[in-house]
Amino acid sequence: MKNSIVKYIFVIFVIILIIITCIKFFKSNDENSNEIVDQTSKSTIIQTDLRLAIAEYDTMNPLVSNNKNIQEISKIIYEPLVTLDSNLKLQYCLAKEIAKKDDNTYIIKLRDEVYFQDGTKFTAKDVKYTMDTIIFNLGGKSKYYSNIASVSALNVIDDYTISISIDKKIPFFEYYLTFPIMSEKYFENEDFTLSSKTPMAVGTGKFSIESIDNNVIKLVRNENYWDKDKIPMVKEVYVNLYANIGEVYDAFKNGDIDVINVSTTDIDNYIGTLGHTKVEYKTRHYDFISFNNQNAIFSDANVRKALSLVIDKNSLVATSLGQGYIPSNFSLDMGSFLYSDILNVATNLDEAKQILENDGWKYQNNEWIKNIDGKNQKLEFTIIVNSNNEQRKSVADNIVGQYANFGVPVTIKEVSEEKYNEILNKKDYDVIIAGLECGLSPNVETFFGENNLANYSNEEMNNLLVEVSNTTDENTLIEKYKRIFEIYIEESPYFGLYRETDYIVYNQSLVGNLKPNVFNIYQNIEKWYRQ
Repeated sequence: MKNSIVKYIFVIFVIILIIITCIKFFKSNDENSNEIVDQTSKSTIIQTDLRLAIAEYDTMNPLVSNNKNIQEISKIIYEPLVTLDSNLKLQYCLAKEIAKKDDNTYIIKLRDEVYFQDGTKFTAKDVKYTMDTIIFNLGGKSKYYSNIASVSALNVIDDYTISISIDKKIPFFEYYLTFPIMSEKYFENEDFTLSSKTPMAVGTGKFSIESIDNNVIKLVRNENYWDKDKIPMVKEVYVNLYANIGEVYDAFKNGDIDVINVSTTDIDNYIGTLGHTKVEYKTRHYDFISFNNQNAIFSDANVRKALSLVIDKNSLVATSLGQGYIPSNFSLDMGSFLYSDILNVATNLDEAKQILENDGWKYQNNEWIKNIDGKNQKLEFTIIVNSNNEQRKSVADNIVGQYANFGVPVTIKEVSEEKYNEILNKKDYDVIIAGLECGLSPNVETFFGENNLANYSNEEMNNLLVEVSNTTDENTLIEKYKRIFEIYIEESPYFGLYRETDYIVYNQSLVGNLKPNVFNIYQNIEKWYRQ
């Protein structure tokens, strides 16, 4: 009886072992099967290339190209000393440290682990070669000449240290060091502009040029890229060449291109509305109202502030401009990390009325009147606009209507472009609609510094401008700029109107965090891929 029980227990034990073994076997096979399926899925779904486009190709060399598409694409091939991130915050690139010795001298320490795509070492000689080429060889032929035209001396201290002197103080000069660095050795003993090697020039970026023909430029991944965390997922980028932008639109619509950058507001008329996504981003083109602060009426900050609160910018953009424009309150409204929400001042007619009444203005017979020096002064003015600028003329008409509803009669004076520039330079106006291409640096001296457009002066503002130009500490900058904005809102020597926008349009097969900005539409390209 005892032996039977032992045999019975043994049989059960063996059966359990067999069952466990079978379960492990089948589970293992199932996991391996799933793993194979996943790998197959990845290899068939994720494509190893991206497809971009250039219309009206001239040359791939970024120092001499005048093609906007090429300037954009060059940022993934060539690199600058410093770059700007998605918030337009300065980031070191080929430079690893910049010290401001005094107002006119900068010492730059370079990375010592960087190689050009042909395997040659990057050194300070390449920086000097690039800057000498731009300043002395290319001059105004290069879009980067204005960045460094003020450089008066450039000295190589050692292989990874360089000294730059400028002939005048330039706030945030570091932001001008965003030009691409070229290889001295690559062009050794050759004229940069005449060399047949120029279109294929090597850089230090994420991709290098492998070939160029009449139809396509092939870029390949830089396997030895110095920033190992940013080596791209895709292996190749095919840049298709087209005679004009119309051909680019057709190719995108047919699925031959993954992403395009467009400024036209009616892009849907060319490529339809299905199968792609649009990302709008703000450009550098900004228009604003400037009050002449030396004018008898506009010398009063209360009047300026009240008038700035009257205009409904959302309505103005929607009715007078439409797509391709967006309301804007200040020049730094391009995605800058220094922009503050306190600048987002909404239209407020009640507050505008209260400000004027507190300042001694009376609203009677549908107009505002104040006794100044014993005489009744009516609140009215003339606004200057360039007769060649249809957008600004339309905006001026809209502004006149909004001020009329508030009891402020405004006359529009249209002048020729030549006369407009003369008035602007002499500051011979009451109010003017002006515009500019905003710089990439956070410098705001154009608006508040010496000899500014509005004849505006404020001692605290002047001190703040000096303080922000002498620091790189982020927290200090944010604090000081917040105060600059507070003064700007309170005294309103200007008020923003709108800025132009562009679009990145990409096929839905493209995967990645697309965060274009005015500096680089290919932010985060190392994480892009297509399915």
